[in-house]
Amino acid sequence: MLRFAWATALVTLIVLALKLTILDPANQTASCAQLELEFESEDFKNSLPKAPALIIGNQRVRYWDTPPSPSEDKVAVRRWMAGLNPNFINQCFTRLVGFYQPSLVIFPIDTTFAVNADQSAVLDALQGIIDQRSEYSLDFELWVIAPITTPRYQLTDKAFPEEVRAAGSEWAANESKAHWLDLQYTFIDQGGVPDSRLVWPDGNTLNEAGYQRLTDALVAISNGRKQ
Repeated sequence: MLRFAWATALVTLIVLALKLTILDPANQTASCAQLELEFESEDFKNSLPKAPALIIGNQRVRYWDTPPSPSEDKVAVRRWMAGLNPNFINQCFTRLVGFYQPSLVIFPIDTTFAVNADQSAVLDALQGIIDQRSEYSLDFELWVIAPITTPRYQLTDKAFPEEVRAAGSEWAANESKAHWLDLQYTFIDQGGVPDSRLVWPDGNTLNEAGYQRLTDALVAISNGRKQ
């Protein structure tokens, strides 16, 4: 009986580890063909609005059920897939972004991706998105939401998202209609550390309160730009 209990506990720990690592959407891979099929299946469900606010990404977008519409005349279109990162948005730009003719693109960079990514590759991909915006005569604003240091990464990989946030801010400062949104301030508690009340037990996935913080921060930024 004791041996069975230990075996059961071991299996539970293995499953939990898989969910937090290998099975984490941010760690899965994708391809342009897979992304196109996934996006097309969503596109057929509803008619697409004109000049939408395109919210595109991986895990952060997946669970963001009520993303904000930056203004009354912009309807939000949400598209996500496991493994979607800046490199794929750059490589598959015409279908993933250009197809929608957006007026605004909001792209949250997943923390899990950021701690494992090459910083220069991330910036090269973002630059590629901006370059293709000009190449295809599009005029959208790009809002890149910097990776959030969540409780899971506070102790082990805190430096990686911080480095990406610093480099991204410097990059956006030199680009037209590209904005790097560092919202870390809204996800820390009174002690100055990532607020565990805003994430699920995995320490990284935002819960309802966390997404509300994210939405409120973007609404405040949007309202500030209108003034």
